[in-house]
Amino acid sequence: ASLNAKMIGQGLPDDPVSIENGSIISKCKRWPLIIDPQMQGIKWLRKREESNGLIVFQLTQKNWLRKLEAAITNGHTIIIE
Repeated sequence: ASLNAKMIGQGLPDDPVSIENGSIISKCKRWPLIIDPQMQGIKWLRKREESNGLIVFQLTQKNWLRKLEAAITNGHTIIIE
């Protein structure tokens, strides 16, 4: 419950899907895959990970595969839009 309150206090929406996604991101030891079709938790995730070298890209961008490989190699968080 305290983790939920902390995430909501950081700007995560309080709907069940967002709380579940936030819990997965916060507790996962490896590489969580979160699908956020309504874009409700994206602002929270961007804010949470911006200081950790967040990489954001679209699959239509040039060199997206190189960005993906570099981010994985360096342990950065990735958002694919």
